[in-house]
Amino acid sequence: MGVRGGNVNPNDRAMTTELLLIVLIMGSSTCLGKQVPAIFVFGDSLVEAGNNNYIVGLSKANTLPYGIDFVAGPTGRFTNGRTIIDIVGQKIGLKDFIPPYLAPNTTGDVILKGVNYASGAGGIFNKSGFDLIGRINFDAQMTYFDNTKQEIISMVGELAAAKLFKDAIFSVTFGSNDFINNYLILYPGPPDAFDDGLISKFRRQLTRLYDLGARKIVVSNVGPIGCIPFERDTNPLAGDNCVAFQNDKLVKPFNNRLRSLLAELGNKLRGSMFLYADVYRAVDDIILNYASYGFDSADTACCRNIVGRFGGIPPCSTLSKVCSDRSKYVFWDAYHPSDAAVEIIATRLVYGGKNYISPINIQKLVDA
Repeated sequence: MGVRGGNVNPNDRAMTTELLLIVLIMGSSTCLGKQVPAIFVFGDSLVEAGNNNYIVGLSKANTLPYGIDFVAGPTGRFTNGRTIIDIVGQKIGLKDFIPPYLAPNTTGDVILKGVNYASGAGGIFNKSGFDLIGRINFDAQMTYFDNTKQEIISMVGELAAAKLFKDAIFSVTFGSNDFINNYLILYPGPPDAFDDGLISKFRRQLTRLYDLGARKIVVSNVGPIGCIPFERDTNPLAGDNCVAFQNDKLVKPFNNRLRSLLAELGNKLRGSMFLYADVYRAVDDIILNYASYGFDSADTACCRNIVGRFGGIPPCSTLSKVCSDRSKYVFWDAYHPSDAAVEIIATRLVYGGKNYISPINIQKLVDA
């Protein structure tokens, strides 16, 4: 019923404005499911979109041959094409790639669809990645998100912002650098003791993310780092096999504890849903059955130098040789999967069963 004449309560006007903004943020729904309003991305080089372009450090991917197959060329993504989160966003209906937080144009209405805070060499522990100098760890990434949160509140109001965060997907991808660029370089003690500290720190961080408003949180486990070209080349005694210590003594025990941690947090934090994304299983399956997926190589980097049997040392650079058909390689460089491999992994996470992502997949999380 409209209002004709008379005075309108300013508080009523503000409430009406916020409700209209909620409708605009939610977008349209269809029988095929509702589109997620935003994705906020936290992680390392596996999901970075270019934040390290704006800081001083050695972990960068903003020159060719990185991005050789990406629509925008080299952007800071550590692969030949898209990252996992790029493809996940496409599959659930986002029209644009999620912009990096530190990019000057990541402001205004664009942040209502999400922001990417990920940083190559970033880790759960603040010390992880120290050898690569500049990086943004998980603690700092959450501080950046808090800044974004306040900006969104100032734009749309607390009610609409709370709705946006409640429906948004929060993607968390950490752990690889805590092993590769911390434990394997610095830590003198047994893996169990290291894991104790890592899980304890991660528990506090994920709880903080919840306190900041996150409710739908997808956490990826650590992939089989013992199979990446870098670890193969720096551990030649493994021969043709993946490096057993890295996979069996470091990654698998951590992943088991991570799964338990997410179940614990899901039961403890009211209204939360934590998804365990088993990237290890997805990558391991591709490596074991690479030919059936159409790959020619599952152990060698596409972007490589003349040193190293597997192309794992030195890292990919403008001086490297690049394979002619990137779709035939599981690994793009010494550390990261190719766009073709990432497409398979992302498909598993969005549509897969509980053996790849649990308790539900990302598409069902979007519709929840």
